[in-house]
Order: sequence, then structure tokens, then C-alpha cells
Amino acid sequence: MDRYSALRRNLPETPTMFQQSLSLSTIIARLRKLCQEKQTGILYILSKGQLLCQINLQSGKIVFLQAQKKQGIDAIPLVLGIDSANIAFTVGAQPPVHMTLPPTPDILAILEGANLDNTPSQRVRESSHLLLTATAKTILEQALKEFIGPIASLVCADHFRVATNLAAAIDALADEIPDPQAAIQFRERVLQRLS
Repeated sequence: MDRYSALRRNLPETPTMFQQSLSLSTIIARLRKLCQEKQTGILYILSKGQLLCQINLQSGKIVFLQAQKKQGIDAIPLVLGIDSANIAFTVGAQPPVHMTLPPTPDILAILEGANLDNTPSQRVRESSHLLLTATAKTILEQALKEFIGPIASLVCADHFRVATNLAAAIDALADEIPDPQAAIQFRERVLQRLS
């Protein structure tokens, strides 16, 4: 019995495509192809028998995104942190999932940004080990002001007291932005300015 037997038992009895040990860039290219083909189904990203990420497609649109215990745009940094994994795609109808997500082309563009050297995912992983320096705090505060206005100073002061590292601060501040698309833009802008 291989490590995918349990997964296969839990998946609907529809055609499933399993592919092993793919790089993140290859996984994202496969996701883009599924979107272009207007597929409906669920893309599973797995590593060592563990489910890392689930992406539901409805007629080529990403309608649900979950990585570990995070959902929606909060899951994107976790997806970007994947180096290589296996994928399985289950074709077919699925119950409707109500999740507010940016448009599929925007999600794909963010994920494909991880294909370059010194990618956002690499910087997010590196930032998890970095302390909040005075320069980083200034960059975070200035970027947040662009999205929520002058109250950003107070919001940042609160989060800087409890954030354990740069990645935690970025996540906490992004959560303060009510518009999911704007939160993604905030993360991108901060990572750009910090690089």
C-alpha cells in the first residue's frame, strides 16, 4: 500500500491525475493550464503524504484556496513557500464554495512571481528569520499608510510590540487591510521595498 492509497480512497471516483515531485513553477504552470482549459475540479498539492494545499476550480476560475490552516489570500504565502511537491487533480463537479478571492489572473500572477530568482516566496521564508529592524518598521508603516491612511502608525505600534519576526509583522499588518486584493498588494509592495 503506497502513501497515496488513503488519499485515493477519500477522493471522489472521478478521473484523477497524479504527478510526483514537481517544482513550484511547474505546479503553477499546471494550475494555469487547468484554468485555461476551463476545468472544474480540485487540485491537491501534497508532500510526503501530507496535504499542503487545496485549490478548487470552477470552470477555470479559482474559487477556493487553502494551505495548511489558512484560507483565501492568507494561504498564498504558504503556497509560495512550497519548493517541490506532488499534485493530484480530481476532475468533476463540486459543491459551491463561497470565498472572496481576487480574480484568478491576479492569483496566478502572484504565484508565477515565485518563478524568478530571489522570489517573494524566498523573501517571505527568509523574512521569517529576520528581526524587525527600525528600517523594516519604517517601510511597513509607510506601506500600510498607503492602504489604510494615518491610523497605520497606531496599528503598526500595536503589532510591532507582539510580532516575533518580520514575516509575522507582515502577516499581521496585511490582516488589518479589509480588501483582500489590497492586502495582497501590500504584501507585494513591502517585499519589493525590503529587497
